[in-house]
Amino acid sequence: MQPFASRPPQPIPESWAWTDEQRDLYAASQRFARDRLVPLLSAPASDEVWQETIRLAATLELGTMILPAHLGGMAIDRHDLALVVSALAAGPLERAAELTISVPALMTMRAHDALGWLAVHDIQDYFDGKSSIAWTVPDSASATLWRLRSKAVTRGQTLWSSIDGQKLALIEQLNDPKLSQGKCVATLGTLCLERVGVDELGATAPCMTLMTLEQRDPHGVCPVQTWLTEIGLYLCALSIGAMQHSVQFALDYGTSRQAFKKPLMAHQLVATRLADMLIATHGSHLFLRSVASARAPLPVSLVRQLVRHIVATSADVNRKLVQFCGGHGYVEGLPPAARFQTNHWFAWLLMRIDSALAPFTTSAQS
Repeated sequence: MQPFASRPPQPIPESWAWTDEQRDLYAASQRFARDRLVPLLSAPASDEVWQETIRLAATLELGTMILPAHLGGMAIDRHDLALVVSALAAGPLERAAELTISVPALMTMRAHDALGWLAVHDIQDYFDGKSSIAWTVPDSASATLWRLRSKAVTRGQTLWSSIDGQKLALIEQLNDPKLSQGKCVATLGTLCLERVGVDELGATAPCMTLMTLEQRDPHGVCPVQTWLTEIGLYLCALSIGAMQHSVQFALDYGTSRQAFKKPLMAHQLVATRLADMLIATHGSHLFLRSVASARAPLPVSLVRQLVRHIVATSADVNRKLVQFCGGHGYVEGLPPAARFQTNHWFAWLLMRIDSALAPFTTSAQS
C-alpha cells in the first residue's frame, strides 16, 4: 500500500487547458446533442426520428474510442470520455443514457483486459441500437441489485457482481417479460430501472453466463470496484452535462426576458442566483475532470466524495433554476423541466453507488 504521505493531497491536472483532440471530441458530441437531443426536451421524438438519431449517434464512433490501441481503437481515457458523455447530456438524460448505457461495462472490461472476447466489428453494436450492456448496482442492505437496462434492444446483456463482491459475470439478458427476473420500479424513456433479487439472478446466471471477470487490473483493483467507479464517473458526467445546459438556458432566459422594464439579468438578485449556479456547475465540472484524470489506482474515497458532491450540487442547481424561472412565468413547457421527471432517479443511482463503494473504502484503509 502506498504511504499516505507520498500521495498528492488532490489530483490536480498539470494543466486545465484542453488539447486540440479533446476540443474536437467535445465539439463533435456537442453538435450532435444540439441537433438531435436538445430538441427532445421540448417534444418527444417519433420512433422514426429516434432510429435516425441512433444511426447518427453511431457515427460518433464511441466504440472505436473505447477500444484499446492494439485492437484498432483510440483507447480514450476516463477524462476525455467524461467530456463526451457530458456533452451528450444536454438533452434528456434518459436519451443520452440509452445511447451510451454500455460505456461503463466496456470501460470496465477494457481495464481488466477482457475486451478480447468481442470481435472488433461487434463493439459498435453497443452503440447502434443492436445490443447493450445493462448496469447493476448492488444493494447490500436488501440483498438486491438495481439494474438499468434498455427495453429497446433485442439481444442485451447484463454485467453483475457476485455476492462476495469480488468478481463480475456477463450474462445474456432475457427478452421474455415472463422470464425476466426483475421488477420494474421506474420507466425512464425506453430504459427500465429494475429491482432484482440476487438469489433470483444467481439461480439463472450459470446457464446464461458469457464470461466471468475475476482478474484484478494492473494496479491491483478488483473488477467490482472498477465497475462501480466507472458507473459513478459516468453518472457524474451525465449530471454535470445536464447542469451545464440548465445554466446556459438560465443565462439565455435571463437575457431575453424582462421584469420592470429591464432584462432579468440586470436585477441584482437574479444575477447573484445565476452566478451561484454557474460557479457550482463549473466547480463540479473541474472536480470531475480532476478525479477522472487522476493517476491509477483511483482512491475510492475520492470517487465517493465526487459522487456525493454531484448529487447535492445537481439538486441545488435544479432548485435555483426553478426559483429563477418560477418567479417569471415558469411552466412545464420550458425545456429543462423535461428533466425533472427523470433526473432524480439518476441522482438516486449515484447514492446507491456511494453506498456500494463503502466496503472498498474500508478495505483500502485497512
